[in-house]
Amino acid sequence: MGKLGNTLAMLKILETGKKFTVNELAKKIEVSPRMIKSYKADLEKAGIYIDTINGVYGGYVYNHKNNYDVSFNIQDVNCIEKILPLLDLKDRNNVENLLEKIKTIVIYSDATLIKGQNVDDLKKKYNIVSKAIKNNSDIEIQYKNKTKIITPHNLSFYKDYIYITGYSKNDKDLRTYNLNEINIK
Repeated sequence: MGKLGNTLAMLKILETGKKFTVNELAKKIEVSPRMIKSYKADLEKAGIYIDTINGVYGGYVYNHKNNYDVSFNIQDVNCIEKILPLLDLKDRNNVENLLEKIKTIVIYSDATLIKGQNVDDLKKKYNIVSKAIKNNSDIEIQYKNKTKIITPHNLSFYKDYIYITGYSKNDKDLRTYNLNEINIK
């Protein structure tokens, strides 16, 4: 797991409200104790403060379950897009996958970026599609006056629009639709 994944894993462990020593956390996450201290510092830079209990029976404890606000904006997306060409192929693929999710979150949460679209309707469709992806279930859509049954696989973002990609049972092929151009039944 990468640094971000390890940092979030440590936070998840600490969200139980129990006290863990640096060595216990290091063993659970399979990193060095030095890295645990680094992850704690990174969390604090992000505004997530882990309490430190000093002494022989000391350790780290986090008593504010889910009391953090991690958010992204369009400037973050632009910054990540600029560094993509500098990454090696493996890292680029990982970052691109994560970036697609971040873009969807940004466009979904920032209504000013959704130009000329009915934001409430878009959010409703987004939630239905997200649930269908999670449950691996079919949805019935109306696209250009045709009813289609699709199994959605993912949501993506391109040029200020959210797209749904899935298997169309009518076309017997993988299709991508602009979420704004479909109606969900």
